[in-house]
This record gives sequence, C-alpha cells and structure tokens, in this order.
Amino acid sequence: MQRFMLRLVFTLALIGLAAAALAQPPTTSGGSGMALLNLDNTVALHGYDPVAYFNRQRPVKGNRGILERVGGATYYFASRASRYTFLKNAPGYQPQFGGYCATSMAQGRLEDINPESFAVFDGKLYLFRDEAARAMFLSDPRGIMAQATRNYFDLAHKQRSNY
Repeated sequence: MQRFMLRLVFTLALIGLAAAALAQPPTTSGGSGMALLNLDNTVALHGYDPVAYFNRQRPVKGNRGILERVGGATYYFASRASRYTFLKNAPGYQPQFGGYCATSMAQGRLEDINPESFAVFDGKLYLFRDEAARAMFLSDPRGIMAQATRNYFDLAHKQRSNY
C-alpha cells in the first residue's frame, strides 16, 4: 500500500509539472525554441550589455573581451559582474522579440533597432527602431506586446520553413 501511494504521489507530481509547463506563455526572447534573432554576425544588441538596461537603466556598450554565447547569440558585457548576473537568468535579460523592434514586430515587420531606444516593461527588455516607435509602444504596451508576440511566432515559423 505504501509503495502504491508513493507511485501515486510521484505520478500526480509529474502531471502537475507538465501542466505548469504547458501553462507558461511562450517566450519571445532569444531562449525561445523558435528563436528569430536580430544579430550582427552573431552579436546581439549591437554589442550593448543586456544587464545594463536593467541595472543602470541605460544602454552601455559591452566589452568584446567579456562575452557569453547563449542560444546562437553572442552577448557582450560591460563588466564580469554583469556577465555573472546575466548567467544567473539569461532569458530574463535577453531582449524580447529576438532583439527586433517591438513596435515593428506588432505591425508584422522585422526592423533593426537603435540600442539607445528601449523600455523595460514588466521586467522585460523591449527595443525600438527610434523614439517614435518607443512612444507608440508606451501608449499601449500590452496591446502591442500581444500583437507582436503573434507576429513573432508567425515570422519565426515562416523563416524556419525557408531552411
């Protein structure tokens, strides 16, 4: 009886973990299984430090000597401390929509970004082609995020089917 109860508890725990995994929304950061990444010869964010957007609230150019490769992208960091912070939670610091302009993505277009034009919203990094795109995002961030997420996965699927 004790063995049966142990198996039952284990099975229920596995079912609970599977349900929790299915309930998670898909990520549009570089850690996504269908990543569509805006890279300069494998370098993300035009070489800017992804952690600085969160910790310093401003873009900071990374050092080519302090780098990390994650999910096909190379990230540069301003300091070793920044790199270690990133490694603790890489998906949390990676830009949304693969580093493409979030507002353009909502309009169904892949456009490069200006690393100086960004927003951290709900703990996630969003980048924009210019300040007008940033202002449009900030006027309706949830609506733009929803549309951009749909478009991101559609564009990623189309790009994958071209290979």
